[in-house]
Amino acid sequence: MTGARASLYMAESIPLFALQRIFAGSASGPRPQLGPVERQTVLDALRTLTDRDADNVARGLYPLSVFAPEDRPLEHATRYVRLLADSIGAATRRRNKRPREFEARAAELAEELPDYYRRNFHFQTDGYLSEASALLYEHQVELIFRGAADAMRRMVIPPLADHFGQTDGRGLHFLELAAGCGSATRFVARAFPEARITCVDLSHPYLQAARKRLRRFDRVGFLQSDAADLDLRDERFDAVYSVFLFHELPRGERARVLAETHRVLKPGGLQVVGDSLQEGDVPGLDWALEEFPKQFHEPYYRDYARHPIEPMIESAGFAPARTETAFLSKFVSAARPANAN
Repeated sequence: MTGARASLYMAESIPLFALQRIFAGSASGPRPQLGPVERQTVLDALRTLTDRDADNVARGLYPLSVFAPEDRPLEHATRYVRLLADSIGAATRRRNKRPREFEARAAELAEELPDYYRRNFHFQTDGYLSEASALLYEHQVELIFRGAADAMRRMVIPPLADHFGQTDGRGLHFLELAAGCGSATRFVARAFPEARITCVDLSHPYLQAARKRLRRFDRVGFLQSDAADLDLRDERFDAVYSVFLFHELPRGERARVLAETHRVLKPGGLQVVGDSLQEGDVPGLDWALEEFPKQFHEPYYRDYARHPIEPMIESAGFAPARTETAFLSKFVSAARPANAN
């Protein structure tokens, strides 16, 4: 299933990125030329991810239903056409170096948010601050990762299942930081159908999209809040997890989010950080970490890639971290010590 998705999004990415290069002009920079070794490393990492995804279903870590498509072919095709049209605006912003360009309503929402967040991440229209952006975002991410984004997101589930020794989630309360449109939430909710999940995000439009997408899951709740300053009481959650959050934060914000995570976790609770690989995690893919911020507007990515998250997690008071890589991502899990104050 993951292999078929990869083929579909690989094919869709060709015209998308061709359009972006045309309209971005010289701002797109030289296209990286992969040698046979680099190409094989990518293919091997993708194949390993696909095999692990299937094995996790066989092991009962998550149900086969996580692979069910969410939209019909016509809906997918219509969204893709809209994404192609939107990519012209993204490329133009890139060419003109305008990473803080918002429509009126998005600009109004941005005024209430931290300065680092007021930008067009990936140069996408309205950043994370409009309904139109929320509609296209998940499709865009799948194109960036050639259909492997959802498979990477699902890798947040095994550390949770291993820590709690169960797969129904009965009696557990999870907190998801930067839940976005709810892709990772949907997988965790299917894997732990009895767990309560509170989704936090800074973006009101994205939370609204997640609320609509997850309406069938009655144990999922939503809160617009800053992950670095949570309006939540101490020691409330059994687990706190995030997927693709930390690379979009300045280093100081990363530390604040980790401190807040420690505060709201119960002693013995688990934190799982899912994000991009960092330098040295998979040496054969370090070149991809160099290229990513050149191709997309990710102002904090280079600093993230060069400063391992594991020491930061342990400095925040967590037990020694465990790291597993998954294609272009890594998942770092660490418990809050049971006797922590």
